[in-house]
Amino acid sequence: MSRLADYFVIVGYDSDKEKTASNVGGQPTCGKIVQRFPEKDWPDTPFIEGIEWFCQPLGWSLSYEKQEPKFFVSVLTDIDANKHYCACLSFHEAVAITQTRSVDDEDETIGSSRLLGATPSSTDGIAAATTPAPITHHSVMYAPKCLVLISRLDCADTFKNCLGTIYTVYIENLAYGLETLIGNILGCIQVPPAGGPQVRFSIGAGDKQSLQPPQSSSLPTTGSGVHFLFKQLGIKNVLILLCAVMTENKILFLSKCYWHLTDSCRALVALMYPFRYTHVYIPILPAPLTEVLSTPTPFIMGIHSSLQTEITDLLDVIVVDLDGGLVTIPESLTPPVPILPSPLWEQTQELLSMILFPNLAQADLAFPTPERPSSLAKTDAQIDKELRAIFMRLFAQLLQGYRSCLTIIRIHPKPVITFHKAGFLGARDLIESEFLFRVLDSMFFTTFVNERGPPWRASDAWDELYSSMNELLKSEAQNRNLVSKSCTCGGLKIDLIITLQILTHIQELGRVLYENEGTLAHTSYAQKVLRPPEGAFQRIHQPAFPRISSEKVELIIQEGIRKNGVPQRFHVTRNQHRIIPMGPRLPEALDVRPNVQNSARRLEVLRICVSYIFENRITDARKLLPAVMRTLMHRDARLILCREFFGYVHGNKAVLDHQQFELVVRFMNKALHKSSGVDEYTVAAALLPMSTIFCRKLSTGVVQFAYTEIQDHAIWKNLQFWESTFFQDVQGQIKALYLLHRRQNEHQKEANCVLDEVPLEEPTALEITAEQLRKSPTIEEEKKAELAKSEESTLYSQAIHFANRMVSLLIPLDVNVDAASKPKPAFRLEENQSVSNSIMGSHSLSEHSDEGFEENNALEIGVTVGKTISRFIDCVCTEGGVTSEHIRNLHDMVPGVVHMHIESLEPVYLEAKRHPHVQKPKIQTPCLLPGEDLVTDHLRCFLMPDGREDETQCLIPAEGALFLTNYRVVFKGSPCDPLFCEQVIVRTFPIASMLKEKKVSVLYLAHLDQTLTEGLQLRSSSFQLIKVAFDPEVTPEQIESFRKILSKARHPFDEFEYFAFQSYGTMLQGVAPLKTKEKYSTLKGFAKKTLLRGAKKAGLLQKPQTKRKLVSDYDYGSGADAQETQSIDDELEDLDEFETQNNAMPRLLTTKDVERMRERSYVQDWKRLGFDAESQRGFRISNVNTSYATCRSYPAIIVAPVQCSDAAIMHLGRCFKGQRIPLPTWRHANGALLIRGGQPNSKSVIGMLKNTTGSNTNAHHDVTHYPEQDKYFLALINTMPKLTPLALNQYSGMNLSMSSLMAHGPCDERQPLTPELSRKHKNNLDVSDGSKSSQGGKGGTMKGNSKNPTAHAFRKMRLYALGEKSQAKSNMNVDFCADFIPVDYPDIRQSRPAFKKLIRACMPSHNTNEADGQSFAKMVEQSDWLQQISSLMQLSGAVVDLIELQESSVMLSLEDGSDVTAQLSSIAQLCLDPYYRTLDGFRVLVEKEWLAFGHRFAHRSNLKPSHANTNIAFAPTFLQFLDVVHQLLRQFPMAFEFNDFYLRFLAYHSVSCRFRTFLFDCELERSDSGIAAMEDKRGSLNAKHIFGAGGMTSNGSDDECNVYPLDIRSQRTPAPLSRIGHSIFDYIERQHNKTPIFYNFLYSGDKGITLRPQNNVAALDLWSYYTNEELAQGAPYDLEVTTVDDEIDLSEMKGKRMVITAGYDNMEKCNPNAYVCLLSEVKQAETERGHLPQKWLQVWNSLEVPQLEPAARNASLGNIFVQTHQHKRSTLEIIMKGRLAGYQDKYFHPHRFEKHPYTTPTNCNHCTKLLWGPVGYRCMDCGNSYHEKCTEHSMKNCTKYKAIDGAVGPPNVNMSQGDTASIASSAATTARTSSHHFYNQFSSNVAENRTHEGHLYKRGALLKGWKQRWFVLDSIKHQLRYYDTSEDTAPKGIIELAEVQSVTAAQPAQIGAKGVDEKGFFDLKTSKRTYNFYAINANLAQEWIEKLQACLQ
Repeated sequence: MSRLADYFVIVGYDSDKEKTASNVGGQPTCGKIVQRFPEKDWPDTPFIEGIEWFCQPLGWSLSYEKQEPKFFVSVLTDIDANKHYCACLSFHEAVAITQTRSVDDEDETIGSSRLLGATPSSTDGIAAATTPAPITHHSVMYAPKCLVLISRLDCADTFKNCLGTIYTVYIENLAYGLETLIGNILGCIQVPPAGGPQVRFSIGAGDKQSLQPPQSSSLPTTGSGVHFLFKQLGIKNVLILLCAVMTENKILFLSKCYWHLTDSCRALVALMYPFRYTHVYIPILPAPLTEVLSTPTPFIMGIHSSLQTEITDLLDVIVVDLDGGLVTIPESLTPPVPILPSPLWEQTQELLSMILFPNLAQADLAFPTPERPSSLAKTDAQIDKELRAIFMRLFAQLLQGYRSCLTIIRIHPKPVITFHKAGFLGARDLIESEFLFRVLDSMFFTTFVNERGPPWRASDAWDELYSSMNELLKSEAQNRNLVSKSCTCGGLKIDLIITLQILTHIQELGRVLYENEGTLAHTSYAQKVLRPPEGAFQRIHQPAFPRISSEKVELIIQEGIRKNGVPQRFHVTRNQHRIIPMGPRLPEALDVRPNVQNSARRLEVLRICVSYIFENRITDARKLLPAVMRTLMHRDARLILCREFFGYVHGNKAVLDHQQFELVVRFMNKALHKSSGVDEYTVAAALLPMSTIFCRKLSTGVVQFAYTEIQDHAIWKNLQFWESTFFQDVQGQIKALYLLHRRQNEHQKEANCVLDEVPLEEPTALEITAEQLRKSPTIEEEKKAELAKSEESTLYSQAIHFANRMVSLLIPLDVNVDAASKPKPAFRLEENQSVSNSIMGSHSLSEHSDEGFEENNALEIGVTVGKTISRFIDCVCTEGGVTSEHIRNLHDMVPGVVHMHIESLEPVYLEAKRHPHVQKPKIQTPCLLPGEDLVTDHLRCFLMPDGREDETQCLIPAEGALFLTNYRVVFKGSPCDPLFCEQVIVRTFPIASMLKEKKVSVLYLAHLDQTLTEGLQLRSSSFQLIKVAFDPEVTPEQIESFRKILSKARHPFDEFEYFAFQSYGTMLQGVAPLKTKEKYSTLKGFAKKTLLRGAKKAGLLQKPQTKRKLVSDYDYGSGADAQETQSIDDELEDLDEFETQNNAMPRLLTTKDVERMRERSYVQDWKRLGFDAESQRGFRISNVNTSYATCRSYPAIIVAPVQCSDAAIMHLGRCFKGQRIPLPTWRHANGALLIRGGQPNSKSVIGMLKNTTGSNTNAHHDVTHYPEQDKYFLALINTMPKLTPLALNQYSGMNLSMSSLMAHGPCDERQPLTPELSRKHKNNLDVSDGSKSSQGGKGGTMKGNSKNPTAHAFRKMRLYALGEKSQAKSNMNVDFCADFIPVDYPDIRQSRPAFKKLIRACMPSHNTNEADGQSFAKMVEQSDWLQQISSLMQLSGAVVDLIELQESSVMLSLEDGSDVTAQLSSIAQLCLDPYYRTLDGFRVLVEKEWLAFGHRFAHRSNLKPSHANTNIAFAPTFLQFLDVVHQLLRQFPMAFEFNDFYLRFLAYHSVSCRFRTFLFDCELERSDSGIAAMEDKRGSLNAKHIFGAGGMTSNGSDDECNVYPLDIRSQRTPAPLSRIGHSIFDYIERQHNKTPIFYNFLYSGDKGITLRPQNNVAALDLWSYYTNEELAQGAPYDLEVTTVDDEIDLSEMKGKRMVITAGYDNMEKCNPNAYVCLLSEVKQAETERGHLPQKWLQVWNSLEVPQLEPAARNASLGNIFVQTHQHKRSTLEIIMKGRLAGYQDKYFHPHRFEKHPYTTPTNCNHCTKLLWGPVGYRCMDCGNSYHEKCTEHSMKNCTKYKAIDGAVGPPNVNMSQGDTASIASSAATTARTSSHHFYNQFSSNVAENRTHEGHLYKRGALLKGWKQRWFVLDSIKHQLRYYDTSEDTAPKGIIELAEVQSVTAAQPAQIGAKGVDEKGFFDLKTSKRTYNFYAINANLAQEWIEKLQACLQ
């Protein structure tokens, strides 16, 4: 029984406090307790202070009108979290206002008001002033007064009735004593507890009231509050609100009605049932306490809507507007509100909709089912209970199986229960549900576990629902299936039936809730309650509420207490304690059933693999390892692994051997891989005991346990994991303890029964607890104390056990090593000062510290671990009730355990390093070449897969080792895949071919499920990529040492350090190189180098050499044209070479030396071609370059015209770049020559002098004319055949001339040539047309009418010179009948990026995504490699046609004459001359065109020792040539004596440095090296000049270009004979004599056939050299280490089934062609017969070719024409496209003419006659001038810009041939790519474009020198241009005025001139730099400044 109310309080307005309080805004908010009853506190319920705040939530304020009485209920919470309900009835009383201030202060009168008669000393209740003060002015106002009932019972209606009765007695002045009413309420009315009967009572005013207590104390009562909440907010808002409350968010309700606030807060809390809200709960918050809303703790509060403006700054509070039905969630709320898991969220919404809107499903039906008239419509209270029933079902579903996760850790003296949160989430597969995760972490869930966890207690409706929920759901699901199968009606009917069943269950549960509140019994009794009449509150003369006599009230209360002391007259039904049903059980941790992802077969494989491990069948286990690792990705497999391990554990220690231990540890790590801090599946808890059981013996007394290998997992750092695992173990121990007691009791009762043999089901821990609690009243206290002590001892022992486990898993194995390896504490602190010492949430930066500790030494790590374990002990022992003495003992024990463990780890670590984790495969040493040695120890590693798409990827990754020799980088190992582990994998490439070396990290090995952190990626120009991941045993120091040695080997100190000459022993031992001169030996040398480099970058010329020097500068980079065709890297290369070669001295020659030189292979080839004087064809073989004085990069012996003397040739070198004079290299039978050389120098020193001093017409030309050139070219042309008249009928078949093809091409000058074949690539070469635009006065003559541009356009020429577009004109007189053709070609700048892209396409480092368009074919296409090959073939095809068909000579002068020139010359000769298609001839071709003529192999392959620190890229010039030869071989397989392997062999060894052939840049370097002397001497000893004599005495060495036995100028001693290296061609010749490995058996040897290949990209094939590899033995080009050259054993091949793998096996060896097999059979037959086997070549040459009758075929002219049509068509386009390209643009826009008076003589652009006076017309766009009569006939060639000056000359002025115009202007006009090209053409001589001009001195940007320039300010184009002279047309530079920021006067500077005006300096500041200028005087400077500023404005 309990009191109806505890206190009755009268609260009134406090006028005295209002006078003293400082009230903001003058609004008094003061109230005071006038009276309270009883005056003394109840002993069980103290009075709550601060009640006056809640009586007037908006504050205490006076009003001018009486207000109607109000009733509301506030809820207060005491310090023990008990709720007190404050029912408040508020009304108003009159007060008199006394004014004590002046009228001016009338607005402040309220602040001094006094209640009449309410003085502090007044004792009566009469409203009259006992001591009236002098009143000057008064008025009546009304103050609030409140009657308050405070109770612990939530009986709002009863309180309202009682307070209403008291108010009615007062207001009506009825004859009832207020003291009696109050006393009866407080003392006489007793309310039974929950489950009691209805109470009927009266408070003594003639009233009749009843009170029905609820049936259950735990079920909340809501009335109709929940229904009201849904009506106001809606379904989704209420659901979100519930989720917010469940996840501990802050909720604030707003309403104008206090009753709505109270009801809504109560309804929201009721929806949480069975959870109880334990945070701050204030349904009505007073206005003065609004600052409470900023509390950091969760709350549910309500305030009046008028206070909404005061709470605008709440960023984490969810605001609910009840009146507007709006829920506002702030955007800044973090974390956001999670919602229910997906199925429950939708189901709950659907069920709520059914209850709130029952007719919604049928609302749209045309004929809805008529509703059956129900006897009684549902009331709001009934709907309210059904809504609550839905949420009860929701939480019953959400918490299904929660009792399976309750952990019992104590039973006596009282039960202590925890909850295994991670296990519950994992078992329910709700680990990703953020809502449930946060609910389980909430405070009220802890309360839920404490209240509902005990298995022996009173149950309520929710417990019953929870236990039966599973069956309800099953029945609903079964009925759904039955109805859907049996019912044939529509789907709506089915849903209706199912819905009705669910609604029935909900209604049943709602009825239980409805009955709980007792509403029916309450309404059956007719109550009588007094009510005041309407309007009673407005009575004017109503007296104040009387003062109550406390004595009378106290007497009545005491009398009521005395009467209630009589025994109860009625029976109270109490809930009896019983065992709480378990409900649905969750599966045990290791109870696993296969699912879809893990079939039973997969799990069986896992079991078999584990059994193999423990049966020591390691080989079988490893075969299953990949499959098991994939299976362990899933949860079920990990749990089965734990269970299987448990099955093999016997005792406390399981000693394994090394391989067993390694596999077990690997499986444990894999199982723990996904445990990211939450052990949701209890995998870590299951593996925890096994970490201290599995071990291996390392040595005597040293044992390593598994915990040392599984420390690198986040789960061990989670204290919650340790706590939950500890509690689980404790529960098992407690359970075992009570089972033991139980069994002992059973044995005592039945001595004959052996319970161990009885298969009884073991009780659960909850059942044991329930049993103990049931027996607890009957157990003696001594027995309870004994049990409690046993439980406490169990907890204590488990705490010791877990402390040891935590020490084992938290202290790293190498804790002592870290301390020892860092001897200096200062450095340790610096390294680790930013790392946290806490294991919680810290991230380790050390490679050894896996547990999150990064400490300075082992002691500090031990201290940190000790602190962590101490926190764990405090947490679990305090919760488990361990005695303080035991806790203190545990704290004292921990440091010692930590220290002992750290000491025991040191020998384990040392021994573990000696015993690798796994028995690794044996290292396989690679086969080495003769002279090849290993220079480093091998590094064990894994060959990683890259992005190559081939069949060998199954063989990779492979495990082996990386080797470094003095020649190669070699990986050798075996595949990791157990099915291929018997294979051998070899990848190798020469060190010299290495392009890039890069460190890689985080390499994942799938087969090991291991991530390796150290790796290396090596890329080679031999098209090989080695990507390795180093084994963990390889230290970073070893890797760094390997990289350093590799870098030194790639760029040695000297050329003789390469493998071609010697091993790397001297380099590695630190022996000084032969070249002892340092790069910069003096400061002067360094300064000179720096200045020269700066001048090079700035485009300045070098200082000219003195005349006394015999050798001119070998200057590749001089002139502006060189910068266009050569990269800066090349300029720096050449600069280095320039320095070293300037010290050259004249050589002393003997006659014998010269004779030896003339025996070289290329000289013999020239004699074969008729270039010697004996042939009398106008040529001679000259010795002019024997001392390399004429040209450093040319051969010693050259071909020269007879008419040209040696002296003239020497002087001619200055005219060409690098002194590379155009020399004949090949001669056709028709007399046409192929000439090669460097491009003419665009600006020499003499040319510069002429340009600056001369004023003639030639002064401003780009090319300075040399008379020596004309004489030389005339001598060459005179040796060529004379021109013959062209007629179409003279030619037929293959002799069709170029003129014969002109009929098929455009001849009309108005028609442009065919468009470019490829707009993307520059593989169609343009020639400029100068018939209309060539500049006059440039030398040469053109006879004929200039009006007909095609008159000489197709005239046959004796010599075609292919040059660069940058050359302004040809250096040949047109009378020679020579033609200059500017061409585009793939130069070094284009081939380098193409090669880089090709390598990335053929050897991608990672898999490319074809979805992104990065397929192999796409990447090859984007590289432009095949397009460049096509361009080379097209250019060389043009050379072939010009020489053979047109019988014209061709001169190649591209770049410096050593790159593209060598490519085109070699390809053309290969197509024209069948001799070069033989093995001997191809050797001669390479030695002549590439070696003798100085292709810079060392530079292009980046082999120069001086390039070690430069970023010079590999240039694939020679590789492109070999690729073209491969394309020719593929298209003409019968034309070549060598095969594709020969070309691949050359390509590989051109970069390998195994042979000396391709190691130097020119003959000069070979001569300096001392190799040439030996080769020439051996060459002179041989009697015949054939290649194939064999041995080291072969005359055909590629180094025959070398000269001296002893070079007197060489700073190096001559190389010994044993160190001169081998020639690759000698090697090939020896191998060719042994095996036909290089021979093409399809070679026919037909003479006189010219090759004309298809050159379009579609006809080309990607060379297999780029993509093929042989993993079985590495690259097949080192024949000694492979089996390529071995004889084929036919006996092994016959009768055997062979498996050949492309990419792994050597296809030529494993699958030889028929010729090789037949030759092998012949050799085998001879051997069997005892004959001496002949060489294969002898057998092959002795074969007789059968004479076959050729098929009769009449070749018509048409057929022959078709064969050559396409090829000659391409040639025609090359020759003629540029000629008409100019017209193509000029016939584009018509002119816009305007009359223009010509004051100066001007030539007409059409008729070239003079224009004078006002008779002319000028184009407004381009500025062309015409007569009036000429405007009608003018061509539509307006370029919309000013034409170039001098485009039209007088009719009789000598003009060059039609295609010798300015190439630069023509190219710019033709390109038409941007307006910048047109600006370049814009003539600066037109007066209108020269706003201002004159001379200024300008300061250089680099060298800071002052130079005079001619400046032109152009306001039209907004430019400031400057020229060398005023006559120049091409500006030296342009300053865009748009970039100018300011023009200001400047300080004077030294300019090296006299009479300097200090005010003549001014600066022009742009966004890029500041230009410094100087005018001759101050006036000119000021004028320039004003003009510039005017343009800027």
